[in-house]
Amino acid sequence: NALRRLFFEEKYQVLTANSGKEGLDIINSQDVAVIVSDQRMPEMSGVEFLEKVKDISPESIRIILTGYADVNAAIDAINKGGAFRYVTKPWNDDELRTIVNQAIDTYRLIKENRYLTELTKKQNEELQKWNTELEMYVQQQTIELTKQNQELSRLNEKLKRNLKDFISVLSNLNELRDKSIANH
Repeated sequence: NALRRLFFEEKYQVLTANSGKEGLDIINSQDVAVIVSDQRMPEMSGVEFLEKVKDISPESIRIILTGYADVNAAIDAINKGGAFRYVTKPWNDDELRTIVNQAIDTYRLIKENRYLTELTKKQNEELQKWNTELEMYVQQQTIELTKQNQELSRLNEKLKRNLKDFISVLSNLNELRDKSIANH
């Protein structure tokens, strides 16, 4: 209730659970950006809860509330449950708001990073496909140009022979006309 009142004026949807099991049911049913858990809860500890949450919703940012005497539990929450931060009770409202805002920003960055990574991967796959198609097109064009170049070389040789033959015929005709210029 204290957390609900603390975030009442914020633009967040605050979901509450009275036990770890209820919290897991909520997390299983919808996407939750930030999870704030007390270390001392019915049915399971905050560390156990955050460990289970980490498996269910790894992108959710996890924060644990603990008393000063539960420093080891806070360390476990960070090490085992992947907690983003731990906050000691009694907490400072402004500090907790700041921590939750940072957690939401971190969650948004993780989501945006995942989206951009997927987009980049998809675009890279498309570029690879286009590159493969372009390489095939270039190979086909190279084969076609090689064939055309060979045909042009053949025709060029034929033209050279024809020109040589033409000059020879003209020379022979010229010699027939005037025997004095023979073999010139």
